[in-house]
Amino acid sequence: MQLIKKILSYLYLAKFSCLLFFLSSSFVTAKSSSPSIVIPLEMVKSLPSIYFSDNPSCGQFDVAYKESLYEVLKSDIEESHHFDLTMGKIDIEPLVSGPLKNSAKELAAFSADLVLLPKIASKDLTLKIYEPRFHQTSLIGTIPLSGNLDEDHQKIHLLFDLMHLKVFRQEGIASSKILFCKKTEEIDGEWISDIYEVQQDGTHLKKITSSQNYLITPLMVPKTRTENSYDYIYVSYEMGQPKIFKANSSSTLTVPLLQIRGNQLLPALSPVGDKIAFICDASGRTDLFLQQFHPQKGVIGKPIQLFSKGNSTQASPTFSPCGSKLAFVSDKDGSPKIYILEIIDAIRSQKTPHVRLLTINHKESTCPSWSPDGKKIAFSAMNEGYRQIWVMDLDKKIEMPITNGPIDKENPSWAPDSIHLVYNTTGKESQIYTIDIVKQKPVKIPTGDGISHFPSWEQR
Repeated sequence: MQLIKKILSYLYLAKFSCLLFFLSSSFVTAKSSSPSIVIPLEMVKSLPSIYFSDNPSCGQFDVAYKESLYEVLKSDIEESHHFDLTMGKIDIEPLVSGPLKNSAKELAAFSADLVLLPKIASKDLTLKIYEPRFHQTSLIGTIPLSGNLDEDHQKIHLLFDLMHLKVFRQEGIASSKILFCKKTEEIDGEWISDIYEVQQDGTHLKKITSSQNYLITPLMVPKTRTENSYDYIYVSYEMGQPKIFKANSSSTLTVPLLQIRGNQLLPALSPVGDKIAFICDASGRTDLFLQQFHPQKGVIGKPIQLFSKGNSTQASPTFSPCGSKLAFVSDKDGSPKIYILEIIDAIRSQKTPHVRLLTINHKESTCPSWSPDGKKIAFSAMNEGYRQIWVMDLDKKIEMPITNGPIDKENPSWAPDSIHLVYNTTGKESQIYTIDIVKQKPVKIPTGDGISHFPSWEQR
């Protein structure tokens, strides 16, 4: 029990761009033969300018409804930090559908890299993009509008993600989800908690478990999200000891995942979902383990002990994007610090592989999270008396805090775009926040009453 308390103490100490979002929608359609717009993100030195054309058509809806939808699309564009947006005051589409007049060429829209052409006709919203340099128009997609604002907002998020894919060959995060746990009440002196999901913009909060136990560290299994459900793993205390379980968001069925004795904590999934790293004390010490895994078939073979050292505690593993490395926390040299190991070397070395110290400048650094683009690791460490979220640039070997203020923060988790993060504050008012590494302005996610913690951003 002391070992487990030590691991959990590390959790409470603390726990620009490749997009891996998997889009699946039966109501977004686009012609596969439409011209391709490609602006590779790694080649972008300045943000491509995009002009939002103001088409007056509202179809079967009123102006306020149209403006609400366009406001969501505008927000998605701005929050992606991949476009320099200008909101237009005129409808450009009639000028790009035929020969351009000389006067039209002088408009601000035609000096932009891209012109966004949204149009509502009847109950459908169609989105096109015009490229002034090439006098070329491309269809992004068409969505049927229901008249239900919440439902249609979700469709707008999907449409933006499709637009981002069209422009950058990498999809956006507008429709992505965040999982987290919320402690809601005490029963017989014991806390219980459940797992919730929420849209990345803080809307559509949904409780996905109804437990009488303590649940922590939920993770969505990559590549399993469909239109209505997804698989996820988490840790539950329902069997007395903490164990890793698997479930589906549309079902109440839960399945213990690993056949290994001892306490199981802090699972991490590889980006393609073929491996699970976790912490277990089956050998009497809190060691780092690896389990081969298939998203549909489940575990494959027996767990492998990757790293073990006497009188030390391991915690919080996180995979590199290719799944060949792990960053994790260990206090093997005294205070908790973050180390990196090569998985294949760890397997060959039988529990004592060479590891590289990452957080040289921090005595107590915890909760690492490897960015999907592989270039950054976020973690929690002290800064001016409080634990803050830091980001380390692995190529430039520099690090900086991206949060501040008189409250501790922990558990950073990257969005698929490697620009946004989610984390939680600590204490009685523990809440969930998102932040981006561009503006570094935290945004609180409304989660209601209770202690919200252990957030994880969907990876797809």
